Amino acid sequence: MAFVTEEKLEEVARVLREEVYEAEFRGKDRGRFAITRAQLKQALGVEKLHAATLEKLQDRALEKGLVVIDLDDIFPCIETRVARTYRKPPRQAFDQFFPPEEEEQMSAEDDD
Repeated sequence: MAFVTEEKLEEVARVLREEVYEAEFRGKDRGRFAITRAQLKQALGVEKLHAATLEKLQDRALEKGLVVIDLDDIFPCIETRVARTYRKPPRQAFDQFFPPEEEEQMSAEDDD
């Protein structure tokens, strides 16, 4: 069983963000991509991908501006800058589906 060093995690996160994300492939100049579980294990040099290793890699990637999403068999990767521009529901619309507790509602009213 191979142990993934902090240096290896840092290097994989860097390459994913600075090299793969910026590479031209599949008709796009750069941008979001997804890698398979097998590819991620290959990049890390492991036979088994442990949850703790994945969490550490996600943290390193996030520090570099890349979100790595665990969908079990595939790992979509997207810039944090892009993810932060996704539309957010207005408070009223959100509260319609998830009504705030009475105490939270009073606090939210103070914020408005």
